[in-house]
This record gives sequence, structure tokens and C-alpha cells, in this order.
Amino acid sequence: MDVLKKFKQAIELESKKNAEEYSAVMALPLPEKIAKGVTISNFTLMFEFRELPPTPWDEPVEYPLSYIDTAQIICENNISKFKEGSTVILSNGKYNFKMEIKEDSVDNFVLEPQDFHKYSCFIDRNNYPSTNWELNEDKSDATEKMLTKTAEVLNNDIDKLSRIESFLNGKTSNIFHNNSSKVEYLNHSQNVALSNALNASNFCIIQGPPGTGKTETIANIAKCLVEQGKKVFITAPTHTAINNCINAIAKRVQDSSKVIKIGNKPQNKEIANNPDITIKSSLAYPTYLKSPELNQNGIAIGATPYSVCYDATKKLRFWEFDVCIVDEASQLSIPLSLAAMSRSAKYIFVGDHKQLDPIIPKDTSLEIFSESIFSRLARIYPNDINLLDTSYRLNEKLIQIPNTLFYDSKLKASEITEIDSKYYECQYHSDIVNNEPHILILHDEFDGISDSKFEAEIVTDIISDLAKNGVKLSEIGIVTPYRAQVRTVRRALQSRFPKITKEHFKALFIDTVDSMQGQERKYIIYTLANSHPLESMRRLDFFYSPNRLNVSITRAINKCFVLSHKFVFDEIDKEEVKQHQEYEKIRNSLEVFKKYYEIATKVDLSKNEQW
Repeated sequence: MDVLKKFKQAIELESKKNAEEYSAVMALPLPEKIAKGVTISNFTLMFEFRELPPTPWDEPVEYPLSYIDTAQIICENNISKFKEGSTVILSNGKYNFKMEIKEDSVDNFVLEPQDFHKYSCFIDRNNYPSTNWELNEDKSDATEKMLTKTAEVLNNDIDKLSRIESFLNGKTSNIFHNNSSKVEYLNHSQNVALSNALNASNFCIIQGPPGTGKTETIANIAKCLVEQGKKVFITAPTHTAINNCINAIAKRVQDSSKVIKIGNKPQNKEIANNPDITIKSSLAYPTYLKSPELNQNGIAIGATPYSVCYDATKKLRFWEFDVCIVDEASQLSIPLSLAAMSRSAKYIFVGDHKQLDPIIPKDTSLEIFSESIFSRLARIYPNDINLLDTSYRLNEKLIQIPNTLFYDSKLKASEITEIDSKYYECQYHSDIVNNEPHILILHDEFDGISDSKFEAEIVTDIISDLAKNGVKLSEIGIVTPYRAQVRTVRRALQSRFPKITKEHFKALFIDTVDSMQGQERKYIIYTLANSHPLESMRRLDFFYSPNRLNVSITRAINKCFVLSHKFVFDEIDKEEVKQHQEYEKIRNSLEVFKKYYEIATKVDLSKNEQW
């Protein structure tokens, strides 16, 4: 693969494809945009205003014009895919405001002006329309700009480009030093990974299936590297993943001068109260060298790959790292991984290509967009994979299905895991809660293709039964492929429990599968929320994703409940599916779902049929 050529093509193609897709979607009739989840309409809006300009540099506006502080949307049927942090455009005739989702809860859907557009968000506070507004997905070209800067750097640094190109084409080999390294509390596979990561000259690949302690392994690798005086870059596709790593590293290092996180306040919530971490919004290398509070002989810095895109961002300007550790590398695209690799001498990739993939453009002929960086490395360096083989989350019962479907039975449950043999007093579903630790719950109730009120009620029943037995809300996680189902479940819970508060919802994890990767709860409820899979033909690869299934069923410590309409499995062998143009691409995925159906213990809630 000609890395630079493909990289430039990828940037251009992704930019063009994103622009075309955005234009095509925005040109759709309003009902179709709403159905796709990219638009909200038919809502009532209420603004709150600032008394002063957003910043001291912004000009005051003449009363009754006022700068917008927040906008609250009241919408009875919000099925959008927007989530907190999403950028959107709020429009109504001559008004066109670039906003961001500040809060998406049962009671509130609140927007605030985007950081760089607060100065243009103002309106007559006494005379503005409260209806006939639209909220649409916003298109951003920030990624294109940042990756373009990385391409320019590689174009001007032949040695750096040659090293990366050799690595991505499977031509790099390691020389191993003989420095012994073993941590007493790590298991054998973790210590092997630790030793290889420290002693390999060029790269290390660590596969960490669910609950096998990859974050703890990363923490010990980083600690050793810092002690060796190395500059270590800790990165991942999301701030949450980076924060989890930084927390673990800080626990081992216990020195805030050596553990840094780069990010703004909303991006640091998981580490905000950790005294062993120094938080900075940016840290240029010359500033670091002059800083008396930061260690000058060994440091670990956590930030997204975008932070090192040279002049496109000033987050980590002028830094060159000795080692780059990429967590959740299975969710990182090859183009974005180049940004991190271009600033590091050695690479350690940690992930699991059996879990969620990155969101990359489809239907392109570019090799660089064919898979994640971790999938590529696992494919071209199969003998260099360090497999963490002991799960500290999944007990012997819970590990059976994922082990069979995804890991060739190479995993084992740690001796410290326990099978939940407790008897639960149940008001609603004793046959479900007191069954096997992993249960597939089937029904024949038809409702939506991205939300299911019936499944939401069953979710609420199960939570009620668990709560009756003293299970805390913080021990329960509800996951689903669709953001619309997140809202439907929240509404069902609020209807059943009118006294439920924001604090309760914070304790109870309710979110999409993508947000759950890397986390765990004692009890997991996975609601597939699709009664008509064939009606979402263009998203069959999304819905029937083995990786998404794997993530969902491997978050549980005690019990895992999977809720699904029977058609999800019945329609797999239908001729209509086999004749679909995408069938060959998802054929193997459908086989995984068939196998899952065969080996899972099932409970049928169908009205006309019993197992």
C-alpha cells in the first residue's frame, strides 16, 4: 500500500463522500429526514439569554437583541440519533444557529451555541417564534483539515513516512531486548504482553477480549515506560477510553507531574476528581520544557489523535513521543491512526477486532478504508498478537457463548469469577431472572424498527424484579443499537416510577452499544428494538453486526438478558434477504446470529407459542 497516496485519497474521498451524503440526506423530504434521525421538527422552543456577551471580545448587541445562552426543545416524539455533544443547526426562516446538544434526558432536550459560533447566536428576546423550527444534523470538516496537516508532515518527512509505510505493509520486524519485566499481580498472558511491549524495538499488538484486563496491562506498560524516562502518548478514539486508561495509569504512577490529560472540561468528567492527574486544555512542547510542575524525565500524556495533528490544532504542538499506546484500536480508522503514528517512534496497539469497528466510509475501493487499524495489524502480523486469555468479568457460564462465537474457545474465566446462583423473588418474570445467566428473550409484538415500547416495558419489568431483590441501579446497564430506544426506555421507566430522578438515571446506564464498549455492569439488558429488520435493508450490516452482538453480551458480570423480536432470527434465511445486494457481504454475520440463536437458552414471550 502506498500509504501517503492512499492517505491523501482517503481524505479527499471521505470529505467528498461526507459532503455528498449530507447534501443527499438534507435534500430528502422532511418525514424521511425525521425517520433517519437527522432532523427534529414539530417542536416548541424556548430560549434562555445571556446578560453579557459570550466573551469579553464579542461586541454587545442592542436590546432587545440578546445573545442566546440555551434553547430548550419540547418534542413529544424525538426519534433522532442526536446525543449530548452532537453539533446541529437550529433554523427557522432567516434564523440559522449552529448549536450543540447540551442535555438529552427524559425531562430536557437542551441546546447551547457551539463554541466558535456563540457570537452569531442572538435574537430578539421579546419577539421570536416558538414554533416552526427545524433541528438538523450539522456537517463538520474539522477532521479533513487536521488529517490534511498530517499528510503534509509525512510528505515532508521521508524517513517517518518510510517507517510507517513499512509497518502498515507488514514488512517491519522487531528486535527484542532482554530486559526482564514481570509484575506479580498480573497473570501469565498479561506479563507476556507487558514484556513484549517493553522489549520490542518497533511495535507490539495486544488483543484484549472482554474483561481480560487490557486497561490494567496498559497501565503497567505505561508506568514502566515513564520510569524509563520515556515520553508516552496515550490515545484512543474517544475521551472516555483515554480517561479510563489515564485513571488506571495514575493509580500505578501516583504522581500528577507524570500523568497528564489534554482536554476541555466536558471531556474530562471521568478524571475530574483524580488528584494524581494534571489536566490541561493544551500543552505545547516548549511550555512543557519550562514547566516546574511537570516531570522532565518520563511522562504519560493522554489525548485524542486529533491533538497531535500539527498546526491544525495547538493541543500538543511540537511534541514527538518515544512511544504511542493506542487503546480501543479496533475502533480507530487507519487514516486517523496515522496522525498518532506520525508523532511516535514506537507503537503499541491494544484492542480486539472482534468488538466494535470504527465508522468508516463504505463502498469505496480504497484499501485504507477496508478495516480498522487493529484488524489490519491482526491480519498482517498474526504471529505478533499477544492474546490476553483470562476474563475477570465473565464467569464460566457467561463466557461460553462469546468464546464459541468469537474466540475459538481460547478464553477462560478467572477463578475469582462466580456464577450467580441466587434465587430472586420476582413480581414479573421469575422464568427469566431465575434462569441461566445468559437468556435470549423472544416475542412477537410488532412495533418499530428503531424503538420498541414492548421491549421497553419488559426492560422495566426486569429492572423492577432486580430492584425488589436489592440490586442497585448502578449495577444495571441497558444497551441497544438505537438512540431512539434509549429515549423509549427512559420514558417507560419514568412512567412506571414517577419519582425517578436525574440522579437515578445517572446511576442506571442506558445508552447505545457503542457507548458501552470498555464498560461493565453486574446485570446487562440488551434490547434489539427492531420488529421489522427487512424494512431497514440498507442497515442490515449495522443491525446484524457480530461485533456489536459481542460487545453487548460481554458486559455482564452476573446476568445477561437479550430481548428480541422473533423475526430478527426467523428472517435470516428468507429468500428476500438472500437476494439482497448486500447479502454476500453480511452472509458470515448472519451465520453468527444463527449460531447464537442455536446455542442460547431461550424464553419465549410470544402470545401464541411456548417453548
